[in-house]
Amino acid sequence: MNETSAIALCLEHHDPVGFEFLVTKYRREAMYHALSLLGNKEDALDACQESFTKAFRAMPRLESLTAFYPWFYRILRNTCLNMIRKNKNTIRFSRAYKGEFEGRTAAGAPDAELENQERKEWIQKTFTLLDPKYREILTMKYVNGYTYNEISETLGIPRGTVMSRLYSARKLFQKAYLKTSQSGDRSSKEVLL
Repeated sequence: MNETSAIALCLEHHDPVGFEFLVTKYRREAMYHALSLLGNKEDALDACQESFTKAFRAMPRLESLTAFYPWFYRILRNTCLNMIRKNKNTIRFSRAYKGEFEGRTAAGAPDAELENQERKEWIQKTFTLLDPKYREILTMKYVNGYTYNEISETLGIPRGTVMSRLYSARKLFQKAYLKTSQSGDRSSKEVLL
């Protein structure tokens, strides 16, 4: 089975086997995107499950669908943004999410490893201070490796907007990172953007 045949099964017959194929294919990617927006593994899991449920219910009402993930991503994104609005607080990274971003450190001196770990923690804390739309686009580009065109299609925005938003996100991240590193307090809420 491929994505096209799975979509056809869902659209024409509301077939759970076709939808299961799509969930299996995209669940990891959906989880990364939900984590980038929510910053919390448990909330991200809830958002993914709720979004896949909404998508399964909505698919039979569609006349056509050429690519599943860009359509699904809009559902996931709206679900995450609604969760953020409900909480109204900046959601912190859980330890489980930290592990998703941490790479293996190269074998070397303990001082270098400690410095590398501290830098990663500062980056992660700074990342959580960004507005969700900036966390989202940075994750798509630098964690998932999406091209500008893929981001454009997934978010449903023009390529120029992608480029502009990425530029702004990088600048805001850099500014927040410099503020936290200069103040010495990496958890300061004063750098909220």
